Amino acid sequence: MAAPRPPRVVPGEASESDSEPELLGGATGGVPGAGLKVPGEASETEEEEEEEEEGGERPKPPPLLAEEPAVVWGGRGGPSLLQQRLWEGSGRLRGAVGSALRQSYGSAARHLGGLGGALGRAQATAAAAAHCLRLARRDLRAVAATVDIVTACRLLPDIRLPAL
Repeated sequence: MAAPRPPRVVPGEASESDSEPELLGGATGGVPGAGLKVPGEASETEEEEEEEEEGGERPKPPPLLAEEPAVVWGGRGGPSLLQQRLWEGSGRLRGAVGSALRQSYGSAARHLGGLGGALGRAQATAAAAAHCLRLARRDLRAVAATVDIVTACRLLPDIRLPAL
């Protein structure tokens, strides 16, 4: 009679259930790589399982409360190096933003000023043209009145103008 063959273990595959017998004899058990930690995989220990069963949560660290900003930033009578750098950086940022705003508003103001001048000149030209049209209309009415007087007068001979 032949001896029963042990189950075959394929490296890289995990067992599907806890009911399968452990084939490893110990931490190393003769299997290459046994007992080594693999990066990216969580360790499964009995201590972690016991903590989960007991529902014991790990104690949270007490919150850090800062009463004074100086305590956090250095607190030795003067600003820390980090605080100085932050102040310098915020000052440079404020200056750059201010400069960009002045430049954009200044160019917009100059552009609007140029448009205002052009609009003023266009309005003056339109007013002059309207005045010229009023004068021409007045003169045409005067000519029309003169023609009506001449055509209404019976003393003058009948003059016929050739058709154009």
